[in-house]
Amino acid sequence: MANAESGADQADRGMRKEYFNSSGAGKFLPPVLKLLELAVAIVCIGLIDDPAHNSRLRVFISSRTVALAYSTFVTFLVFSVVYLFGKVIRDNFPWKLSSLLNLTGFILYLATAACILNDWSETKNRNYWPPNTQRMDFLCGAGSVAVVGALFYLIDLIVTVRLGMKGEIE
Repeated sequence: MANAESGADQADRGMRKEYFNSSGAGKFLPPVLKLLELAVAIVCIGLIDDPAHNSRLRVFISSRTVALAYSTFVTFLVFSVVYLFGKVIRDNFPWKLSSLLNLTGFILYLATAACILNDWSETKNRNYWPPNTQRMDFLCGAGSVAVVGALFYLIDLIVTVRLGMKGEIE
């Protein structure tokens, strides 16, 4: 009886392994996350552009924050495009390199979001509200979207490490 039950357990494990193999959703999850990260980088660049370059009378954002934001967003925009282009031509990146870049993306997006939101908070606390607060809204939006981008990179890091440790991606 015990032998029959263990045979059924092995058959169940075999079916689960076949059902959750690398041709399923796990294979397509990292490129989907890279598409989302690409969209976040594009949105962040669009939101940070107006406060960074059109603040002639009042400074809304420091030059160090602008430099950190542009270097982070553009670097990981290029990385996402290269990764997706590699997937289109069926080239694989090593999962350890992808994990390292995802960890770096998480840290840099989080640091950028903290700097942007800190500048927004300092500008808000100056008690000078210009008639048009659209730049303040853009600044807050860029910081918020950067936090979402950091979460996407963290999720991508976890997924890549789990799939890489299982051997489902190279």
